[in-house]
Amino acid sequence: MAKKKLPVGFTERDNGTFQYRFTVEGKRYAVYGATIKECRVKEFEKREEIKEKIYRSGKGLKVEEYLDRWIESRELVIKSATMRTYKKLIRRISNTPIDAAGTRFGTLKLVELETQNVRDLQKAFLQKQVYKDSKGKNVTLRKLTTRTANDCISLLKKALEAAKNERLISWNPCDPVERLKRTEDQARDNIHRALSNEELEAFKKAAAESHYYNFYQFLLYTGMRIGEAAALTSSDITGDVISIHKTVTRTEYGYEIAEQTKTDAGRRTVPLRPEARQALEAQKLNNKMLAADNVIDMNAPIFRMPKGGIIRPDRVNSDIKSICDKAEIEKFTAHAFRATFTSRCVADGVPVKELMEILGHTDVEMTLGLYAHSNEELKKSKLLAVNF
Repeated sequence: MAKKKLPVGFTERDNGTFQYRFTVEGKRYAVYGATIKECRVKEFEKREEIKEKIYRSGKGLKVEEYLDRWIESRELVIKSATMRTYKKLIRRISNTPIDAAGTRFGTLKLVELETQNVRDLQKAFLQKQVYKDSKGKNVTLRKLTTRTANDCISLLKKALEAAKNERLISWNPCDPVERLKRTEDQARDNIHRALSNEELEAFKKAAAESHYYNFYQFLLYTGMRIGEAAALTSSDITGDVISIHKTVTRTEYGYEIAEQTKTDAGRRTVPLRPEARQALEAQKLNNKMLAADNVIDMNAPIFRMPKGGIIRPDRVNSDIKSICDKAEIEKFTAHAFRATFTSRCVADGVPVKELMEILGHTDVEMTLGLYAHSNEELKKSKLLAVNF
C-alpha cells in the first residue's frame, strides 16, 4: 500500500508522530505533534512566540509599530488634548513617503533607522505627499509648515530617546538633525495679532448680529483663553472676580470641559471689568430667551453654541473669518482678542508681573515675548504723548 503523501515540511517519525519544520527570519524551527493538525497549532503558537520575542528585542520592529507602542504607554501620564495632538503627529510621521519609491517612514526597521532617513522625512514634510492606504487608495498629505515639521521631528526624537533607554536602539538618529528655520510669518504677527482701533470698530459693527458677539466682547475685556471663557459658569463669578480653574478641551471623543487649565499658572482669578460684566449679562439674557419656559442649568456654561452645547473653537474662528470678510479687514482668530487685551494693558502701564498673573502665564518672558506687541497706532499715540 502506497504511503500517504505529507504536506510540504512535514515528516513522519518512527513512533508515528509528526515533525514540521519552518523558517522565520532565516532561522529554522521545528514542532512535533501526534497529528498534522496538532503540528499546525503548535506552529502558530511558536510563530507568535517568536514574533513577540522579536517585538520585545526591537529586531524586525517597524518604526510605526514602536511609535504606536510608545504612545500607548503615555496614555496615563499626559493630558487627553496633548494625546490627541501626539497621535495626529505620529500618524503623519508614519505615513509620510520619504523616497521616489513611496516608502513610508513608518515601515522602516527601527534598528536600521539612520539620520539620513530622518532628514529625508524632514524634507518630505515640506512637500505635498501621496501614499496608498491599506485598501490601496491614494491619500494626499498636505505640505506642513516649518513649525509643525519641527514639532513632528521633536516628537520623533522624544520617542526614539525612549527606545534608546529601552536598549532597542544604541543611539538616537534624530540627534544630529537641526530644526528648520521658520519661513512663515509668526501667528502673533497676523492671525494672532493685536488689533487696531479701526479693526476693532469695523469688526464690532460687522459682528453685531453674530451669535457669539457677547463672547467676543468678553474675550476682549478679560484676556481669557477661548477654552477658559467657554467653560465659564455662573458659579465661577463672585462679585467682580472671575475664578478660572477649568477649560474646554478636545479629546479623541470630542469636546468636553476639564477641571484643569493649560498650565498650573492658569488657575487664577481675573478682575471683572464693567464691559465684561455687560457682555455676561447680555449673554445670560439671551440664554433665558433661548431656554423659553425651560429651567436654566446654573452649572452649564454661560457661553454656548447656537443650538446649545460646548463652544467649539473651530466654529468660533470660522465665524470670525466670515465677519472679517464682511468688515473687509485682514483675518484673525479668537486669540487676537487676548493679544489685543495684553497690548492695551502694556501700553497703559499695567505692571508686567501683574499682567502675567492675569493672563495665567508661567513667566514674564512669555507675556512680553508672545503678546506684548503694541500695534502701530499705539506706538504712535505713545510717542506723540511724550513732552519735549
